Amino acid sequence: MLERMRPICLFIVGHPPDVVRNAHGDFLQWFRKLAARSEVELNPIDGLESNHQPDVRDFAGVVITGSPASLTKPEPWMEVSIELVRDAHHHGTPLLGVCFGHQLIGAAFGGHVIENPKGWELSTYEVEITESGRGDPLFEGIPDVFAANLSHHDILDHDTLSPMNGVRVLARSDKAEVQAVAAGDATRGVQFHPEFSGAITRAYLETRRESIADDARNRGAEDEQPDRLAERTRDCPHSETVFDNFVRNFVLHS
Repeated sequence: MLERMRPICLFIVGHPPDVVRNAHGDFLQWFRKLAARSEVELNPIDGLESNHQPDVRDFAGVVITGSPASLTKPEPWMEVSIELVRDAHHHGTPLLGVCFGHQLIGAAFGGHVIENPKGWELSTYEVEITESGRGDPLFEGIPDVFAANLSHHDILDHDTLSPMNGVRVLARSDKAEVQAVAAGDATRGVQFHPEFSGAITRAYLETRRESIADDARNRGAEDEQPDRLAERTRDCPHSETVFDNFVRNFVLHS
């Protein structure tokens, strides 16, 4: 009889706004929908409640979610999350950081998180795979330029990420030079949200409508007013495939 595969730890470090959660569910539901495509089990752990990190060796892989929190305003639980990244990297446990989780990876390897001088990136945007990313298993079968849903105001500062620390930039966009990173063989991060549908992204957009409108007006970017952004927001199947690739090419091959 074949041994059942260990679950993937879903390390949850934030929650959607109530209005989004009431209409569309939460991170656990969204990631479970993705995981079901690969028939893998997720074991949720609340990273905001944990005083210590889980033992990564108990899991086949780790996924760290997004968060409304910011690494520019440190909180004690963030240090636990950063140590989780380092521990997974040390033991070779595959780890995928999403949005805030992606920024945690950068911070764990000496990078800095800053407020994006180009403003919010909240809608469907084009992401371009870099030369370094084209051969990476995370982007297997995905076009060099693909659509992804994003919801963030902080970014990893490209100039603080050093190949000397083993960090490679795998993807970029016009508004953020770091859209995906790799650290070693099994640690990967994406600034975009594979788990966001177009409807979820539009719901996030509505919760931040005033801030985004002010930001667009201050920068003279009329094409980034909320109504314009909502019109172009859609489902992004290639972005979803990134999660499938993480499971198939990292978790199942570890």
